[in-house]
Amino acid sequence: MKKHFTKLSSILFLGLTLLTASTFTSCSNDDNAPYVIPTFNGTVESVTFDEVTIDPQLNIANAVYRWKDNASGTILSNEQVLKYTYNTPGTRDLVLIVEQGNSHRYYTYKVDVAKSYNYNYVTLDLSTFNLADGQATTGGKIWKDTYTEDAELKSDIFNFKHIAYTDYNTWMGFTVSNSTDNSNQYKGDGWLDNQWGTMPQGGSAGKCSPFLVSFADHKPHPTLLDPNKPFAIDRFSSVITIEDNNNSYRAISANFAISPWPYYGILEGDDYANKFKKGDYFAIHIYGVSKDKKLTTAKPVTHYFVDFREGINEINKNWNKVDLSSLGEVKYLVFFLETTDVGQWGANTALYFTMDNLTVDKIDK
Repeated sequence: MKKHFTKLSSILFLGLTLLTASTFTSCSNDDNAPYVIPTFNGTVESVTFDEVTIDPQLNIANAVYRWKDNASGTILSNEQVLKYTYNTPGTRDLVLIVEQGNSHRYYTYKVDVAKSYNYNYVTLDLSTFNLADGQATTGGKIWKDTYTEDAELKSDIFNFKHIAYTDYNTWMGFTVSNSTDNSNQYKGDGWLDNQWGTMPQGGSAGKCSPFLVSFADHKPHPTLLDPNKPFAIDRFSSVITIEDNNNSYRAISANFAISPWPYYGILEGDDYANKFKKGDYFAIHIYGVSKDKKLTTAKPVTHYFVDFREGINEINKNWNKVDLSSLGEVKYLVFFLETTDVGQWGANTALYFTMDNLTVDKIDK
């Protein structure tokens, strides 16, 4: 699981009350050293993945500091001010040991760590996807099984639908690429051999990093998108299945960017696509589907790669984070593209999009 850490620092200045005590489980190697034991009247509150800071406001000359987890015995820090990040929730008992010559002072603290909002997030991480043996293409490589029939494309809990017909050199659904090519191949070697790029020239992690490419379906007739009827999920190409039968998940977000093929068809036109004019648009519609094969919402999440309905605007060539939380609890995510450039045989705009950083939230039982 890849976690998105939010670096928030909660700085707590604690008042200390020193009490003489006759018994104490010493954390020092010198149990005969004189000491006084403080009591901490309260708790330090933190959340997972956030840095907690405890400043004891001590200014003791030539002192040595040790922050110790009282349960595990682990030394967390040797600094006067503790800065520490917990990745799991729970309550921790800490001891600050201050040594000055033969003098040992002990200060106890309790840290109550709650779950952060993103504690159960699962985010698609393609950074370790093996493209070393991939098929070479302009600007990089693609998944070696892009044209292999019945090949499965998986990453963590995500299964990406992949359809291929080896004899016809045809594929649909999803594949993985790290191609940096975002040029107009209509004027070069041709799109069929160079359909693997994204306009940002790499995934969300930067140039050359892996990302998903999808060859998708055009948005179907509304009768196939009735939330009160079973959804024919096997009928469509661009589908992601969450393969975890022991847990349920809510959709959170994903990053999307326009592919070069539709980008240049929209910008300049070609033998198939018409150059866009005022009133035209190119959009992706994302639907959630439940375990019982029903749409989770009547309306999809819609993101416009190109939107000229109010005039001619610049086309966004960057990654765009899209909020998917309105889809709720999902087992499947289904993606359709929609263009206003439609002819007798269907969409004239090339039906490709690129995607990265899909994130879902595991629901606590």
